[in-house]
Amino acid sequence: MSQDQLHQQMSNLSLDQQPQQPTKTSRRHKRPTRAYHDVNSGSFSNGLQAQGNEQQFVNQFQPNMNTSTPQFNNVAQFGGAGPLQDQTFSPQQVNPSMSVTGIQNGNMQNHMAGGNQFEANAMPANAGDAVGTSSHYVPTQRWEDQINYLTKTFQTMNDSVPPLPTTSFYSVDQGSCNPKTMSLSMLNIPENEQLRHATKLPLGMTIQPFSDLVTLNGTDIPTISSIDGENKVKAPIRCHRCRSYINPGYKLSYDSTFSCNICKVKSKMPMDILPGLNNGGNATSLEGRPEMSNGTVDFLAPSEYNAIQGKESLPLHYIFVIDVTSMAIGNGSVLAVIEAIRQSIEYIIDNQPKCKVAIMTFDNKLKFYNLRPELDAAQEYIVAELSDVFIPFYNGLFADPAESINVITDTLRKIENFVRTDIGGPVPNNCYGSAIEAAKLALSEITGNQGGKIICSLNSLPTVGNGNLRVRRDDNLKQNLQCDNDFYRKLSDDLLRSYISVDLFVTSDAFVDMLTVGTPVEMTAGTLKYYPKFQKEMDDHLIINDMIENVSNIVGYQALLKVRCSTGLTVDQYYLKSVDYSDRDPMFPILTKNTVLDVLLKYTDKLKAKEDAYFQTAILYTDINGVRKVRSINCTGAVSNNMPEVFKFMNQNALMRIMIKDVIRTLGNCDYIGIRKTIEQKVAEILTQYTALGRRNPNSLVLPDAIKTLPMYLLSFEKSDLMKPNAHSTRGNDRVYDLFTYGMLNSSRLSYKLYPQFIPLHALLEENDLTFYDSNNKMLQIESQSVDELSVRNGFNQLLNGGCYLICNGEKVYLMFNKNTNRMLLQDLIGADPTIALNDITLYGGILPEMDSQINEKARNAIQYWCEVCNKQSLPIVLLRPEVDNYYQEVMGKILCEDETINKIPSYEKYLIQLHATIQEKVKKEDYIKVAGNSKSHELFHQQYVQF
Repeated sequence: MSQDQLHQQMSNLSLDQQPQQPTKTSRRHKRPTRAYHDVNSGSFSNGLQAQGNEQQFVNQFQPNMNTSTPQFNNVAQFGGAGPLQDQTFSPQQVNPSMSVTGIQNGNMQNHMAGGNQFEANAMPANAGDAVGTSSHYVPTQRWEDQINYLTKTFQTMNDSVPPLPTTSFYSVDQGSCNPKTMSLSMLNIPENEQLRHATKLPLGMTIQPFSDLVTLNGTDIPTISSIDGENKVKAPIRCHRCRSYINPGYKLSYDSTFSCNICKVKSKMPMDILPGLNNGGNATSLEGRPEMSNGTVDFLAPSEYNAIQGKESLPLHYIFVIDVTSMAIGNGSVLAVIEAIRQSIEYIIDNQPKCKVAIMTFDNKLKFYNLRPELDAAQEYIVAELSDVFIPFYNGLFADPAESINVITDTLRKIENFVRTDIGGPVPNNCYGSAIEAAKLALSEITGNQGGKIICSLNSLPTVGNGNLRVRRDDNLKQNLQCDNDFYRKLSDDLLRSYISVDLFVTSDAFVDMLTVGTPVEMTAGTLKYYPKFQKEMDDHLIINDMIENVSNIVGYQALLKVRCSTGLTVDQYYLKSVDYSDRDPMFPILTKNTVLDVLLKYTDKLKAKEDAYFQTAILYTDINGVRKVRSINCTGAVSNNMPEVFKFMNQNALMRIMIKDVIRTLGNCDYIGIRKTIEQKVAEILTQYTALGRRNPNSLVLPDAIKTLPMYLLSFEKSDLMKPNAHSTRGNDRVYDLFTYGMLNSSRLSYKLYPQFIPLHALLEENDLTFYDSNNKMLQIESQSVDELSVRNGFNQLLNGGCYLICNGEKVYLMFNKNTNRMLLQDLIGADPTIALNDITLYGGILPEMDSQINEKARNAIQYWCEVCNKQSLPIVLLRPEVDNYYQEVMGKILCEDETINKIPSYEKYLIQLHATIQEKVKKEDYIKVAGNSKSHELFHQQYVQF
């Protein structure tokens, strides 16, 4: 039977059992009597169900043959026999003890089955049991997980498998950290490398030390201060052997000692802070010692912990560097950058009052501005020597923004006037490399090498001064994604060692050799923002919001990080370019709420089953006010020799992040076809191990509950800009920006990037749908009966002609509609006059207006929820209309990740069919690792430290 025939049979399948509904979270209300917007007409009826067939978006999207966009045919109505017909699987609960039926001998006569039983209507008997969702489709899984945590608080010691990164939840710190702060890829840790290797999954962790948390009691991370007799800060209590910090896993003894939970060695406990002990040697009164009862704490650090010995730590210093070349002036981006700087400085005055700022501009020269508060007007100093940059003055280079607000305002106004009047004539060349050098020199001289933050804009390829680059066409002659420019590599290393971080705002789609000019950003934990086809009227608010967000997210700088593990485990590599993906402890010139790090672990010895393994991440840093601190983050994992338990308690998000980072680390010669085959082979090996070791029927495609949507996320990664074929372009802006983005995104934004979320606003909603469940407006709720209607999969044949969708990709929210969308709906939603043309509808400032209508309120709730989950102050709203917006095709090609692409990367349904065929073949040939015995694949158990 051909694959197309298999696909056709799969399309017509439905499960014979109806899915259990998730737990109801509120009493059911009668549907409100309100205007129901018919998606097929411009009229509306009072609460009546729409009549007629719901058509798809047909022939609205023509794929660009030069890009990796979905390939669409003329799709029939939903449920018909179109070429890319939708798979009609429904969620099903399958008891592991039952025989699992599935795709029998490849002829699709039965059902796809889940690996474990999902009970949504009852809490688990043991609070630590894994609680999954019933669906292997991402949209349904997200809603079910959020519904589950509406009435459930995550208890960090009692609960195991963490919520999805797109779920908002309340937590209680029971001595282990919140999973948003640090989480393991395997919650049940295999006892040795052989057992880990048999899962084909990596053992590691994802760390986001300063993630915003929603705690049940609303308390912040406690700060621990120990003062000696001279009123000086004392060092925190630490293990004398492994140097771990005191944490809830320390065991206190009657003989004034404590046992370290990391290395098991005893050390002396200072008598002045020893809690009372009971007969068992356990602390009886820990209320006053948060470091013994909280998984995450901050310790005030003594002066010997300072970044530079003998120097007191300083508040953070900012220097804003503006590209004022003729091309930046031409597209208006320089004016948007100036306004962004003005508003960012206002934010610094209000929220970071101890910080100082400086301003520079550059074209083919460098310009410095004196910001002394006593000046009546701005003073400009020009440096034309670019090969050996220097600072023309010191007093007034950095200033307190509150004291110097008048001169700062005058400086920005004069730069604006210079830009508007084009004084001095057009200057097309820029000296970006020399400008970054000069900014580094300014920070180092003024702060005494204590670091700071450079925020820079760039509109064209740097062609003069140090670090000038050759103007050339982007081609595929260089088959790698490594910076090969010695100047920028050395500059990046110097910035890193000087604790200076760079943020870069690129405002042109012209080739700027982003891989080279962005290296200082990547190496210094900075943020890269890219605005192709920049138009001031449409995009200025994007730069303003992004720059303010970058400034507001900063929590510290001068950071060093160290991960410590229980005996038997250690760090194999940190997934950071700055440490060459090694086990060297990384430095972070800047720390933000979104700073995230993925770590791969390895075995050094066999662990003891049924015991706990402990993990601690310590970050030594200076906060923005100049206070030196240590953040201690602790978590635990159970050691197991039971393979089913290992597969049951897995963290899909951490696994996915590590697998993607490992692909990026090993891009090599950028053979993307070969890399995609490697990813697909790896997914097949994982599921083969699960099927074979669990003695499951190989004729059934069984997806473990804990990683049920992992294949979809990795398939979407294969379709990303980074993984496009490189026959004509290797280092284009889009590819390189995608590469950098994967290193910068936190877990929720990465999830939305790989699989954007659709919310259909044209659907008839329950009264409580898309409203907040809690008084803090953190958790968005929907009724259980609305899950199917609101779970829109990212496939072209899932979209309704005339529908209206909100689409979040973690960075923007698209409002998608077309000429057949009900105009009364658009009037209620955004106040659009029903009589104006579709292309005349606009959103001022990329903000959804506040209207006195129910649908507008629900839409604003959804956007607020996405902001909360993604840790963003705001998400810009962008209109997405076929035949109107010139970016429509490109955006659709990225968000419809379930469809087949033009370069023949399969649809999700076909991908599962191919995956199942590979699994069957491997099981038939016994091409898998056996826990006991040999494997025909000749994979040896003594191959330690090999994670993939």
